[in-house]
Amino acid sequence: MIWVSWRRQRPQLITLLAVLVVGAGAVVLLRSNMVDTINSLQLNGCVTRVGPECLEGSRAGDFRGAWTTELNLGQAAILALPALIGVFIGAPLFARELEQGTHVLAFTQSVSRTRWMSSKLVVALAPALVVLIALQSLVSWWLSAAGLLGPRSSGSFHFLNFGIEHASPVAHALFAFALGTFVGVVSRRTLVAMTVTLSAFTVVRFALSDVVGRLVPTQRLEVAAGESLAESRGGNLAVESGWLDAAGQRVSTDRADALAQACKTTAAGVRRTQEEWLACLPRSGLAKQYATFVPEGHAWQVHLVDASIFGGLAVLLLAGTAWVLRRQS
Repeated sequence: MIWVSWRRQRPQLITLLAVLVVGAGAVVLLRSNMVDTINSLQLNGCVTRVGPECLEGSRAGDFRGAWTTELNLGQAAILALPALIGVFIGAPLFARELEQGTHVLAFTQSVSRTRWMSSKLVVALAPALVVLIALQSLVSWWLSAAGLLGPRSSGSFHFLNFGIEHASPVAHALFAFALGTFVGVVSRRTLVAMTVTLSAFTVVRFALSDVVGRLVPTQRLEVAAGESLAESRGGNLAVESGWLDAAGQRVSTDRADALAQACKTTAAGVRRTQEEWLACLPRSGLAKQYATFVPEGHAWQVHLVDASIFGGLAVLLLAGTAWVLRRQS
């Protein structure tokens, strides 16, 4: 069955090999040229630290202007790979068999449907994950050479950085692949399965992006009105922010905006100074500002939750695929 599955999947496997070879060659070449640029501009120190010579408008600005687009495209390629795996490998895997009727021959053989399905899944999925992991590692190696001169200066929670690190790309690929196989066996139409898989993956991927950060332990910072919440920003993941009253209860956004606006002028309509406005806020019921956030150092926890959610969905979808296939005639 492995041999038959390989023969059926040969075009996809050859394409994956070509993507790996071309992608690896491009990353190695681009990284080499980028390192030469860093050395020629004498920016080696800016890779690991931020100093006056590393600010925009200096040689560092010239470097970022020349390389930011290429680095972001490398990240975007890793972000897109899971969706492409689901659309071009997962969706047609069983949909093509059911659409062309070739599954009937497989079901009449001595091999069980479970074994037939398992062999096709392994032959299709394993090489795709190997290519994804290899390219993910290469792009990470490329980004590491740029260090703080590159996109990683935006922090671990920037969407381009988060989506290509740790186990998230693999979990997203598993989900996209499983989604494609499930839609394929339900629709029994290859083109329909590919279109629905792409649309559904995109919607779920972005819908869950805000949920994941709320499922890990957070830290809370409270400051008096007018003080800075800078400690909660930077590379941290902001979850929530707003105002508290004197009792420490959250003030709704609409009410907080109305109270803050009312404090800007006196009863006679005279505009207050900044100091007067800040003094008015506690009297009106806006005692403190607060921010809830996930520290950048805890990004691994968010990745773990992200991988667990998408991995769990993939398992459910694969189980659904097996259930539907066992009932196909």
